[in-house]
Order: sequence, then C-alpha cells, then structure tokens
Amino acid sequence: MRLRQPLLWLCVTAASALLILCAGAQPRGARVALVIGNAAYPDAGTPLPTTIRDARSFAEELRRDNFDVDIRENIGKEDMRRAIDAFISKIHNDVVALFYFNGFGTQAGRETYLFAVNAQVWNEADVRRDGVSIDALLSEMNRKGAKAKIVIIDAARQNPFERRFRASAAGLAALDAPEGTLAMYSAAPGKLVRDGGGANSVFMSELIKQIRVPSLTAEDAFNRTRLGVSRASGNEQVPWVASSLVDEFYFGTSPVAAGPAPTPPPPAAAPAPAPAPAPPTRPAPAPASPVAAAKPPAPSPAAPAEPVRGDAKPGDAFRDCEGCPEMVTVPAGSFDMGSNSDYENPVHRVSFARQFAIGRHEVTFDEWDRCVEDQGCKAQPDDRTWGRGDHPVINVSWDDAKAFTSWLSHKSGQTYRLPSEAEWEYAARAGTTTAFWWGRDVGSRQANCRECNTGSVQQTSPVGSYNPNAFGLYDTAGNAAEWVEDCWNDSFRGAPKDGSAWTAGTCRLRVLRGGAYDSQAKSVRSTARFRYDSDVRYPENGFRVVRELH
Repeated sequence: MRLRQPLLWLCVTAASALLILCAGAQPRGARVALVIGNAAYPDAGTPLPTTIRDARSFAEELRRDNFDVDIRENIGKEDMRRAIDAFISKIHNDVVALFYFNGFGTQAGRETYLFAVNAQVWNEADVRRDGVSIDALLSEMNRKGAKAKIVIIDAARQNPFERRFRASAAGLAALDAPEGTLAMYSAAPGKLVRDGGGANSVFMSELIKQIRVPSLTAEDAFNRTRLGVSRASGNEQVPWVASSLVDEFYFGTSPVAAGPAPTPPPPAAAPAPAPAPAPPTRPAPAPASPVAAAKPPAPSPAAPAEPVRGDAKPGDAFRDCEGCPEMVTVPAGSFDMGSNSDYENPVHRVSFARQFAIGRHEVTFDEWDRCVEDQGCKAQPDDRTWGRGDHPVINVSWDDAKAFTSWLSHKSGQTYRLPSEAEWEYAARAGTTTAFWWGRDVGSRQANCRECNTGSVQQTSPVGSYNPNAFGLYDTAGNAAEWVEDCWNDSFRGAPKDGSAWTAGTCRLRVLRGGAYDSQAKSVRSTARFRYDSDVRYPENGFRVVRELH
C-alpha cells in the first residue's frame, strides 16, 4: 500500500521502542496522542504477549499527563492510515503531539518501518509499500509545526516477515534526528529483544516509572529508563537514546524547580537555626533538636537503646525488641510543609498535637531478613550485590513495607506503621526551612545521591554513613527513597493539617520521599515528592517506620 501525503505510515518490527520528541519543551497547552498496539498478526501465529497491555498502560499514563489520547488495537492498514491521518490533522503550532506504536517493524534502505496486522510483506519493496518510515512521520510532524513532537515505537522483535527475504533479522535503523528531537529505542539499532512475561514489558514498566517522577525531564527519564532496563535484563537489552533537544520537556505540566522557594519561618517559640556544614565522616552524637532547646542531645547510634518508657522525651532513643529498628522520639510541634514548586504546593501549616517516634535509619536488609525468617514478609529483595546487612533494604514495594510494619507490630506488641508524608517531612527538616536540612546547596558528602559529590559509585551505602540531621535521623536525603503512607495527589490542596496520612486521591499510587542514591540533587530536597505504584518493586525504593507513642 502506497502512502498518500499527508499520511505517514509506520512499519514496526517486534522489539524496539522508539520515543521521539521534537521541538522545544512545552510544559503547557494542548497535548494530543495516538497510541497503537498491534499484537494479533496472522503471519506470526501467536499474539505478542505484552503489546496490548503496554499500549493501554501507556495511554492511561498519558491521560494523567493531560494528553488527549486516541488508542487503537490490532488495526489493519486502512484503519491505521485513517488513525494517523486524524492524528496529523490535530497538529498545529500550539500542540504537543505524541505517537506511540507497539508491534512488528523492520528496516529497509536505512529507514525503520512499522506494520499493520494485515501487512503482506515478502520482500524489501513490500516493506516500503505496506509501511511508513519513522523518518517520514517525523518530517510530517515537523511540517505541521507542533511545539513538541513525540514519537514512541516499541518494535525490535524477531518478526515473521524478514525471514522471507533476509538471512537474518536487521532490527531497526538508527534515526538521524533533526534539531529538537529526543529519540529512544527499546533496543539498540540492529539489535533484537525477546518478549517476556508479566503484565507489561520491562521497557514499558521502566518508562512509566521514570516519566512519573515529577522532577525528571523527558531526556532524564529516557536515560534512566535505559539504565533501568539494562540492569533488569543483565545488559541483554540496552535501549538507545539520541537527543538534539534545545529545550527541556516534562511529561508533567511543568518542571519541578531546582530548589524550593523559601518557606515561612517557624513561630518565634520554636526557632530553627540551620545546622553548620558537617565533615564527610561518620558523625558524632546528634545535636539538640531546634524545637526543643532544653532537651539533652540525641544518643549516638552506637549507644544501646532502651525500651521506651511512658514518659519518653524528644530525642530519646529506644528499641522495643532485639533486632527491632532503633527509634528516635520526635517532639510535638508545627511546621510549614511543602514549597512553591509543582507537586509541592501550596505551602501549608501542619501541627502535631503529640510526639511520635521514627526510625533513626532506613530499614536495613538485616531487619528485613528477620521478617522473612519469621514468615512475616514474603519478598526476598535483591541487594544488587551492593551488600545486605546494614545497607537499606531496596527493591521493596509499598505493599511489602506494609507487611513489614504488620510483622513488627505483632512482634513488639506496639503500633508500627509507615510515616505519614507530613511526619516524614517534619522529621526530615528537623526544624530547618532550607532546601536541604544542612543548608541551601547540596554541597559535598552530605548525602548519598548522584550529584552529592561523594566520590563513590552510584549505589546504596550502609545506613548512617553520612551526617544526621538535628533530630538525629540519618539518610533522610538520598540512599534509598522512602515509602510513606499517603495516596498520591498532585498538590497539597485539601491535605490534612494535623499530620495524619492523606488517604484520598490516587491510592494505587503511593508517595515516596527523600530521593535515592541515583537521584539528582533537587530530588533529595526535604520537600521533593515522588509517586510509584504500590505494588512496584524498584532498586531505589526502601522505607523507614514510625512507632506511635501513647
């Protein structure tokens, strides 16, 4: 079938994903998307296992990011042509346009083509007849003048067509992206990947996780997707990224600012002096809390913690049982939560009527493994060869973390749970109002993150390797991102003001705080927020616990 202008045809081989973003970033304005999943190819015999679920999952994600999405499944040549024509007709100067295709494709004449389910391909000429090149589609989108143009192709599999005219599969061709383009294949040009099981492909799972991070540009999200897929597949599948962007693009409505606007200071009765910069060594005992000047210093982590008494004071440390996490008592009080950045606003006053206790450290592999031994936890997370023991447990979902708190409550006879988002930020700030608890700038060797200038490789470090905040808490910035109790909401409008968890909103997504070893500096700020599916296990994600005090 020959293409008619302005129609652009896509020819897909099975396992490569291409994401093309053209023109400058456009955080606001109309967004249109066409999502096509072709899985049921008669010539293939067996439908592609994750293609339809990938397409539906991605369409749902795009709708959350304010795209007007048209999704089509298992369509033939004529329907695919009409769908693309309708999509192209929506593009004009003020539109962000996105095209996604998942199915079969191949290359011919150093261009990549995608196939409809009823394509009839017996030679290379048929490839050009029954498909449309990605290069042609990109040129047409550029001609229409959209502010941002995105093309996503997942099609680098072994397909049933190439064996008819080639000795071996050629995969997809590299894209010579014009200025203002961001492109990603799910596999390198010329390479093929195998379809796996599960609800979604490894590539789609990783892509969705990364574009959900509010602070990431599209280019950062693609690069992190490449790294994540590579790690998950043992380097058998390495996505390919090419960029000629001149402006940033965010899947969210606008980028998260590099640092928060100054928040209102705490009341005069509770001054919050900023802690002095600390040396890059394991710290001495924690300094006094800025909201309780008369209390004694928090005990050193090396000091034995006694079981909590009914009259526990702010800064007191305790363990409820042998092997239980060490807890630190946090004073009652008020603070201004959030910042003026997207997803972190509006700044609002939160008050805690009672003190509570929170883990001095992130839950470690040692503590997690005790839960597994007691059959309270089922997941046996991978430490990625970075070390178990006193390293923070990672690769655990929100559901896994909840199982741990249930086990710990039963074991100790006390009430343990995940912190609310307000409790977490209050404890992480420790009375400060700066971007980081140690000051306005990330500096060097203050935390474990990608831009924290630690001089170490990007992986977890033993808990307590960096300085504590004024409450005596370690790793509230970096190391492992920490699950909290709350459902995800795009802002703090309507959030509880009493410090309790927000149990309304998008509850299949739960909030993570603090950033991780692989996070940018802006993502380990005290106010930075993230969201993941509650059942997702990811190498960056861990947690710490809260113990209620009566």
